[in-house]
Amino acid sequence: MKRNILLALCTLLLGTGMGLVVNWNALGGAGLLTPGAMSTAAVNGTVPLVPSTESGEGQDLSANGPLLEAGDAVLRALEAGDIDALAALVDPERGVTFTPYSTVDPHSDLTFLPDQLAQAGASGSTYIWGTTQGKGDAISLTLTQYLKTYVFNTDYTRAPVIGVDHVIASGNSLENVTDAYPEARFLEYYFPGQDPEAEGLDWCALKLVFQEREGAYRLIGVIHSEWTI
Repeated sequence: MKRNILLALCTLLLGTGMGLVVNWNALGGAGLLTPGAMSTAAVNGTVPLVPSTESGEGQDLSANGPLLEAGDAVLRALEAGDIDALAALVDPERGVTFTPYSTVDPHSDLTFLPDQLAQAGASGSTYIWGTTQGKGDAISLTLTQYLKTYVFNTDYTRAPVIGVDHVIASGNSLENVTDAYPEARFLEYYFPGQDPEAEGLDWCALKLVFQEREGAYRLIGVIHSEWTI
């Protein structure tokens, strides 16, 4: 019952018009669509979308197709554990920055250029990715371990809700994606809480941040979000 109430509240909040949000469960019993399927549906306008402008006016939905397709490509690489495929999607000049807990911190977050990311995956070297929330212990993991724990911690290809340039949920960590990446666009893949006993505090989200370069969206940021203490 609590889970149903939580999902209903999420759907209600997403209908306020504060950002472009895709609710997969609103597709009328057709099951959860993958982001790849959403890319096509967004282009032809068959999926209901909330306007991203505060005035409530709609926007050209086809403009979001390439962004959704870029996000889908990243998720497929993460799902397969294919570091080389992931590296090929990274911006060649800026690289990609990994943030373990919502708040982007240029002093502690690690950034990899495409070849550095591929090398990190092949070498199995251990890196310090930041510190754990609450305890402050060093996050000492290989790239593969980090991706499993702080990136693809759940199957985001089946995320029930996706926000386009919009933060769907926030906990007690600062959400500063728009400040850290003022010229970029991002997708947030969101899972509401699954365990009724957690009362919704077991939600999690993955933000993929992209910069447009030479007509294509290149990955520049990967942000993991969850409720922290």
